[in-house]
Amino acid sequence: MSSVIRQGEAYSAAETQRIVEAINCEGYCHLGQVLEADEVAALKDAMERKMNDPKMQEEAGDHIRGKSLMRMFEYDNAFRDLIVREPFASLAETILGADCHLMSQNALFTDAGAGEDIGGWHVDDLVHFPLPEGVESHDRRIPMACLVLQIFTPLTDVEVVEYGPTQVVPGSHYAGRRPDSQDNPTFAGREPVSLLARAGDAYLFNNQIWHRGGPNRSDRNRFLGGVTYSKRFISQRFYPFIDYQMPEHVWQGADERLQRMLGRHDKGAYG
Repeated sequence: MSSVIRQGEAYSAAETQRIVEAINCEGYCHLGQVLEADEVAALKDAMERKMNDPKMQEEAGDHIRGKSLMRMFEYDNAFRDLIVREPFASLAETILGADCHLMSQNALFTDAGAGEDIGGWHVDDLVHFPLPEGVESHDRRIPMACLVLQIFTPLTDVEVVEYGPTQVVPGSHYAGRRPDSQDNPTFAGREPVSLLARAGDAYLFNNQIWHRGGPNRSDRNRFLGGVTYSKRFISQRFYPFIDYQMPEHVWQGADERLQRMLGRHDKGAYG
């Protein structure tokens, strides 16, 4: 099964360094336009098909809270090939290391007019470097390690805040704790920023930054694709975990880089 996803081009060394510095300092970076219109259409079509799959209506279906579609690389090669599309793959390898891999691949949607955010203000999973009470933040002079990198690309225009953009609190990956408020979190005097974007734009962030999917108060659904990469020592999150078996069709036509991103590593420190 082929896909329309292009190979793309890696950014220059100078542009890559600018993005790395933004991730270190601010915790996020808006890349601007990356995907072409036919790539966006293919990814959105895959999401719509999976959303309408009867299996998705089951409690044990491939979703979280009915809003997050899991393991999209299994469902359509457009999502699988997105994993190694440039500049995403080279940015992940620069930030996380040359042996990084896909940690998960969930696609998100928000119903039109839902008026609710996605998951509230949060950091994904755990606070990696928690601080005790009385310590305000990590030292901003020291780059904050990034163990998990989110790269998202909207598949519908989210050009105004009513359409429910991803929102972040700049610099909050240094907080060492969860968001201080669900209404208007602030860190070091900085308030939330909305990542307004057109379909095919992309942005990336350290999963420790305070973020949420804003409330969708518009007249259309919001579709969001992307890839979650992690350092190799972070375990891949493919439900049902230890019992997971990657379908054979996922490997078909996958080159060495894509196979490694999918988890086919050489021996390492622990085996």
